[in-house]
Parts: sequence; C-alpha cells; structure tokens
Amino acid sequence: MDDILAPGTEFLRGGGAMARRIARHDWSRHPLGSPQDWPPELKTTLSIMLGSRFAMCVGWGPDLLLFYNDAYIPILGIKDAGALGEPIPLVWSELWEDIRPLAETAMSGTATWREDMYLRMERLGFPEDTWWTFSYAPVRDPEGRVVAMLNITHETTRRVLSERRLADENGRLARMFEQAPTFMAMLRGPEHRFEFANPAYRRVVGQRDVVGRTVAEALPDAAAQGYVEVLDRVYRSGTPFIAHAAEFHEQPGPGAPVSLRYLDFVYQPIVEADGQVGGIFVVGSDVTTRTQAEQALRLLNEDLERQVDAQAQERSLTWQVTPDMLGVLNREGVLERTNPAWQRVLGWSAAELAARPARELLHPDDVEAAAAARGRLHAGEPLLGFECRMRTRAGDYRILSWVATPEGGKFYCSARDVTGIRAAAAELADSQARLRSLFESSYQLQVLCALDGALQDANRTALDAVGVPLAAVAGLPFWETPWFTATPGMPARVRAAFARAVDGQAVREEVTLQLPGGVRTCDLALRPLYDAGGGMTAVVAEAIDITERRIAEDALRQSQKLEAMGQLTGGVAHDFNNLLAPIMAALELAADPDTKPERRDRTIAVAQQSADRAAVLVQRLLAFARKQPLQAVEVDVDALVEGIAQLMRSSFDPRIRIVVRNEPDLPPARADFNQLEMALLNLGVNARDAMPEGGTLTLSARAAEVDAGIGPPLAPGRYLVVAVTDTGTGMDANTRSRAIEPFFSTKGVGRGTGLGLSMAHGLASQLGGLLHIDSAPGAGTMIELWLPAAGARK
Repeated sequence: MDDILAPGTEFLRGGGAMARRIARHDWSRHPLGSPQDWPPELKTTLSIMLGSRFAMCVGWGPDLLLFYNDAYIPILGIKDAGALGEPIPLVWSELWEDIRPLAETAMSGTATWREDMYLRMERLGFPEDTWWTFSYAPVRDPEGRVVAMLNITHETTRRVLSERRLADENGRLARMFEQAPTFMAMLRGPEHRFEFANPAYRRVVGQRDVVGRTVAEALPDAAAQGYVEVLDRVYRSGTPFIAHAAEFHEQPGPGAPVSLRYLDFVYQPIVEADGQVGGIFVVGSDVTTRTQAEQALRLLNEDLERQVDAQAQERSLTWQVTPDMLGVLNREGVLERTNPAWQRVLGWSAAELAARPARELLHPDDVEAAAAARGRLHAGEPLLGFECRMRTRAGDYRILSWVATPEGGKFYCSARDVTGIRAAAAELADSQARLRSLFESSYQLQVLCALDGALQDANRTALDAVGVPLAAVAGLPFWETPWFTATPGMPARVRAAFARAVDGQAVREEVTLQLPGGVRTCDLALRPLYDAGGGMTAVVAEAIDITERRIAEDALRQSQKLEAMGQLTGGVAHDFNNLLAPIMAALELAADPDTKPERRDRTIAVAQQSADRAAVLVQRLLAFARKQPLQAVEVDVDALVEGIAQLMRSSFDPRIRIVVRNEPDLPPARADFNQLEMALLNLGVNARDAMPEGGTLTLSARAAEVDAGIGPPLAPGRYLVVAVTDTGTGMDANTRSRAIEPFFSTKGVGRGTGLGLSMAHGLASQLGGLLHIDSAPGAGTMIELWLPAAGARK
C-alpha cells in the first residue's frame, strides 16, 4: 500500500481495500480534485473511518459526497461499483426521503441516533425490508463550521424479524389457552395463592375475583369442603391428585344460593429447577353441563430484548448524549476515558473508574470469563456480545453487554445495561415452558393449524392416538393426516368443516374414525383463533373420544326393545295358538278321504288366512327386534299406525278394543322408522297394562302448525302429532311429573324397567319434537309424540 501512496495521501495508510481504491481512483474530473489537495478535515475524518472495523461512511460537503470503509461495502451491495465519491442522495435514492431529515439535522450541527429504524432498500437489485441502528455526527473544520457528517451503522434486520416472529407465536399460544374449553388455574407457594385463572375457572367459582388471593381467602366454600387440605398434601408430597365427578358446592358469598357442580380435575404439582414444588396447576372440566369452557391465561410479555452494536469515537458529539456506555481501556484494564452513561448506570464517576482496573468491579463469578475475553482482545480479536456483571456504587450488580475492538494499543469499547432485558427473557422462557406443559398434559386431542389447513402443532394426546411423531404430520393439510385418511369420505368432510371454521364459524361435529387402535367415535370441534387486533391467525381443532358413551347408549336402546318384546310375548303366544287351530283342523280334514270337497276347501281357505296372519306377525317381530342406530328419514305415519294397530290386535287381550283415527292426506314425518315403531309399541303396552279389565286403545295421527311452541319451546314449523289414548286408570299429578324419568315405573317389580316413556321422550327430543302427557285419575291417559314433518321446518 505504501508504495502507491502519493505525497499528501499518507492519511490512506492502513485503510484497507477502500484506501487502495481511493488512491487508485481517477479524481481528475471530480469536484474534490486530487486527494493530495483535499481539506485536512476530510483527510483526518477518512483516516479515522478507513481504520475502523465498524461499518462507517462520510457524507462530505453540501452534496454529501460518499466515502466509506471496508465494513460498509456489504451494505452497498451492487451499488458499491459506482458509489465512491457520488452524492448520497443519488446513491441511496430509494432511501433519501427517509434519511434526509437525519442528514440535514447532522449537517446543521446536531448529532442524531436511531435504533431499529426501518428502511426499504435496493442494495441487491430488488427491494427488501431492512432495519438499522446508526448515528449521524457532524464533522467541523477548525472554525467550528460543519463540513461533513459521519455515519456509524449496524444492520439489525435478522434480530428484529426474529423478535417479531417470537412475539406472534407467544401471542397465538396465549390466546389459545385464553379460549380453552377446560378450566385452569395456577397456585403459587404453600399458601396456594392464585397466580392466574382462566375465564372457564372463574365461571366454575361463580365469577369471583381470585387472582392475587389464597384459596382459603377467595374460596371459603372450597376450603370448608376439604379442598385446601388436598392442596396441602399435593404441595408437600409432590404427587398429583386426580378427581372424577367430584362434588363442589359452590356458594359465591354468605347467604347466597348453593349450586352443586360435578368436576373432573387434576391438581398437578409444578417442580422448579431446584427440585422443590413451587406451585400447583389446576386443570379440569365442569361435567355437570358438559359445556366447553375457555381457558384464561395471562398474555405473555413481549420480548423486550434489544441488542445494538454501535461504536462511537471519542471526538464525536454522541459521546455525551448516547445511552450506551462508551470508553477507552488501556492494556492494564483501566478505563482511561468514559462517557457520562457510565455514571448514570453504575454511579461511579469518570475519575473513580480511571483510578483502578475495571476488573475490581467484576462479580467474583465473572472474573475468569472476563480474563479470557481480555486475552482475546490482547490477541487482536474484537469482542462482540460479551456479558458480565459489574458492581455499582450502591453495591448491587448490573449485567453489561460489551463490544470492544483493539486499536493502537488501546481498546475502544461500548457497553449496554441489559439487566432488565435478561430478567424479562428469563421470565418469558419460564412462561413459555409452563404454557407448553399445559398444552401437552391436556387429555383432549388438540391441534393448531394455519389458515390454509397446514398442521403446525399437536399435543401428545393427539399424536398418541395415531402413533406418529409431530414431524410426520407437521405441514400436512389437517384433513390429510392419519386421523382421517383411513376413514372413507372423512377427509372431504373435515375439509368442508375446516372451511366453515376459516369463515369464522365455531364448528362441532360427531365423527366416527378408523384409527390404529380401532374404530373410535369423537366429538370434534373446530374454531378460529384471533390475535389481539381481531384478525384471524389460525384454527384450533379439539376432539374428545366419546366411543364408550355411544356404546352405552346403543346398549340401552336395545334393552328397551327387549323389554317391549317381553311385554308382547304372552299375547303373541296366545295369538299363535289361535292361528294354529284352523291350520291343524285343515290338515285333519285333508287326511280324511270321506270329507266333502266343499268343506275341505272352506277349511283350507281359513287355514291359509291364519298362515298369512302368522307370517305378518313374525315379520313385524323380526323387524322390531333388529338393532339399528338412529336414522332420520321420511316415515309414512298413516301406514305405520295401521301396522302397529294390526300387531296390537294380534297380541293384546281381546277385551281391549283397538281403534285407529288418522286424518286423511297426512304428510310424512321426519323420524327413525324402527325406533318410532318401538316407541308406539311401548306406549301401547303401557296403555294395555293400564286397562286390566279391558277398554279402548285409540291410535291417532294429525298434522299441526306451530308458531309459538307448546310446553318446552318447539321451533316454528309443521309437525305430525301421533297419539296413544286409553280408557284406563289414568295418572295423578305426581306420577305425571315423573313419568319420563328413566326406570320410573308403577307396574311393580318384574313387570317392566320403566324405560318406555323415557325412550319415547328421548326419541322425540332428538328429532326436534316433544312428548306431551294428558292424564287424570279415572279419566284415562293420552300421550302425544310431536314429530317434525319432513321438509316442512321453517
């Protein structure tokens, strides 16, 4: 380098690649002319800039002619080839309107500084979003006039984008738990003080304000029922406590009504880093009404960490105003020069800091690491992001993040107080760990999906259901995951449900899935997830396995059929005896060669009629006994009632007269044929038993239009009303009020399970109708089934 320096250009010595380019550049047509003739202020400023390892540039004169050092070259990108000596407004034309006020402020004599400033630049030939931390400082001539500006810069794009992504992820996770259907609370310390409780938890405890208070203070009713003693045992032992359908007598205040709730919940001890129990996490569901609850979780604090690497020179005006702690260390480790920020942060004056090595202020645990860092500096390596604790005048310690570079036998350093940032980061990491634990420990299947359906996360319960790791399903469309692909037609159904959720609907469906563990029935819910601004960001899928509950319900329905079959057995046997008599007589006459042909023909005709009646009776009993699930279809009520009447006439006591009164031109009803037939037969058996000495049993059907509803509210629309009326003993008010209760019966032990009316009531309710009873002692009973007409609902 020295051999190409012309006299008067010695300021370029040691300036790296840019110094060589300046020396070799053709300046003959440039406004500044030959470098030998440049002003001393420009030469001095360029010497300082070119010798620095931090990205720096100089804007010289009114036109802000651009000079820069080696570290600044990557910032220019493809602009580097033609940028040297050109006006900054021309080189950075796409940025000029953004940085112009800062440049004008510096050229007017005032230093400026910006942290994480957004700039959209075209350094690589295309627009890109970038963020920067930099300072503009004025450069003055000996008379104090501003002749240039000096820029020290550092790109923070990667850190800013990372922090934003982390903040978005934390926000989504927090909102998911805020909207969770299960109730949750966190108790801290041996006194069980509420740290947070979600909305679902507050609903369970009567909307009482519990946060910040102990369980005994906030929920005296729970304490009186022994729940505090259970919490004490969990806290001492570290063993979780699991309860199923536990009773909780909720009383929000003295003298307030007491509400009985049944709760499934877990008291889960939270073990801290030292191995001790620090709190108890409460999670569960209110199984009294089996409604979904939303989980409350405090919003996570956004990441406060801001790391800025900036160097300021001793002679810059920013030395006095910057919040960063700037200084010059000698080889003995003494801070010879410090700016005012040191005293603001640590309380030590510049004279006090210069009176002893900086290592005397180090925390004892950081001395060894600081010595190693100092060794790297002495070896000529720059120091970036080194952290240590230094003692303040008050005696406490502050965490400082250091940037330092060796230059001319000294070390130019910048430090920033990151004590608050590190504390916030530690708290955030703890919060994230707790949130993840809650997510993974839920007994529900929970999945988080992007708005395009791509699976982003799934908890352990969901993954165990299909026996795959998260990596095997992450990124797949939710409907194409192993939860649905083995079930024919299910991917298309789930995709349609997902589309409704993306439209803002809360979707809930019962699905039957072919899973590795066998066929399972699940209650599947899909709901949109919103950010703090109300924008939809994701879709949450949750499912509960209800297979065992559906199996129990099917078994109950079949047992009701068997009960009805038992009620019919006696009458059917008697009727079959009556049907077999003419058949046997016809066979005897057919075997007698002396029987007259006319008599034989009449007897055979009667036998044929008996055989036909027996075949019809057998067909009806077989159809009735079939085990089928509820399938709502169009049912011809007129034909169904006539068929039931024939079966009753064949099987009931002859003293009971069966009458059918159906309106003409009845529309079809929307119902399950087999279960409606079973319900009418059960009602007929009850009517028969209410007339032990005989009477009239009337089956009728009529159409009805409902506007305001009858009894429990009915949706407006057209209905079919099927009634079973008897002239029997009737029911008093107490019996009527309990008639539809499961297993309630007035027939005595061994004569029925008491499920007939309950089954009929459940069938009508499932179909969107109702069961109505009109009865009085001695006046008989009329029971009406209101069923929606097919295709007639408004």
